[in-house]
Amino acid sequence: MNINNLYFAQHGIALSKDKNPDRPLSDTGIAQTKTVAECFIRSNLTINQIFHSGKLRAQQTAEIFASILNIDTPSPIKNFSANDDVKLATAGLNIEGALYVGHLPQLEKLVSYLLCQDENAKIIQFQNSAIVCLKKNNGQFLLTAYIPPER
Repeated sequence: MNINNLYFAQHGIALSKDKNPDRPLSDTGIAQTKTVAECFIRSNLTINQIFHSGKLRAQQTAEIFASILNIDTPSPIKNFSANDDVKLATAGLNIEGALYVGHLPQLEKLVSYLLCQDENAKIIQFQNSAIVCLKKNNGQFLLTAYIPPER
């Protein structure tokens, strides 16, 4: 993995399966994702490309980020669903400055794995729509920013 900056976001708050089995974003999920994207603009960080798991709620979250951050259309990526193997997901992390929108518990495990090579370390607890920023320094990833939907 020859990259220096990675970004991860949990999808926005979605409707329950009872209300809609496809689980699109709720109004709250849409609003929170917009808030995080607007905060990200002020952070002086740069996202170059956006990927998502392919599930509707992750796709919609990625599209909101792309629209506000003025980035090309997000693309689906393999191995980014809730229970996918973290080691398989890391193989797809090959774009500098990419944002990956996914699901729990995989995102928390993936970030823990990148930070300390232990997917069960529970380094960070994601919130819906929040963005986690990792930066590589001397071959090791460091947590450099966390942008939650509410401050």
